[in-house]
Amino acid sequence: MAEPTVAPNVSPRLDAEEVLASLSRYQQALSRHMDWLQGWYRAVLNWDNASVAHPDAGAASCHFHTWYHAAAETKLASFPGFAGLGALHEEIHYKAEQVTARATAGQTVTTSDYEAMMSLVLNFSMAAQGLEREVWKVLATVDPLTGLGNRQTMASYLVGERDRAIRLKQSCCIGLADIDHFKKINDTFGHAQGDKVLRAVAECLRNAVRPYDVLYRYGGEEFLVCLPAANLEAGAQVLERMRAGVAALALHDDKGVAIPVTATFGLTGLTADLSVEEALERADMLLYDGKRNGRNQVVVHSDGG
Repeated sequence: MAEPTVAPNVSPRLDAEEVLASLSRYQQALSRHMDWLQGWYRAVLNWDNASVAHPDAGAASCHFHTWYHAAAETKLASFPGFAGLGALHEEIHYKAEQVTARATAGQTVTTSDYEAMMSLVLNFSMAAQGLEREVWKVLATVDPLTGLGNRQTMASYLVGERDRAIRLKQSCCIGLADIDHFKKINDTFGHAQGDKVLRAVAECLRNAVRPYDVLYRYGGEEFLVCLPAANLEAGAQVLERMRAGVAALALHDDKGVAIPVTATFGLTGLTADLSVEEALERADMLLYDGKRNGRNQVVVHSDGG
């Protein structure tokens, strides 16, 4: 099985709820940082006033510092702007310590001191806004329930993969998966358990694909996988692994009642003679052939079919 000449940039599953919670804590930490900064400015400007409390200028005294080191263990730390924001925060406190030392020693705090501090604060503010934009941009591409890519971002990716496969004369396949009897699962066990099934199936599919394959939630109980540098035979092996993984899921409701779960798959090539939309339609027809013929199976396009 040949690997792609250029592997796509595939991100791990993103837990949207976790990222949103991290984002909320981030915004609170920023607010606390601004409280510290205002207190520090007030103290420096009124250093000779004994009634004004002099805040500790060290980074460890700022709530943002505590939040940042805790956030290093969260998904937020995987965003490109995270490291730079931490470095700027340290620079702000380093400069604050220098200015505080001058004021404590009775030396004049110069205009250049204030300007340097303001420049750092402005850069920090811009970096903080940039990180938040990065997070929201990624969240806009993710299905919040499963953490997989959503349908809105899928189309442009598939067009790019088709063009790349044609240009490099490589094979490329797409597969559609549909959870069998999903309406019955919802009706029997409730929608909360249905969501649990969707998350479990998404995780199962993600664990079954190759590192450079890309999964999307196509809609409802359907999923799409793009298999770069895979011919139909290789793609069928991946989908069969996915099918077997879903069938082996041991899911139960809150009362311990087993929830039977299987899925049916349709696989076709992403080729020059079909548009992406036509390839999706073909995969969909193959999937429903599998539904009519008993479900829990992989149906592969054949040139004679």
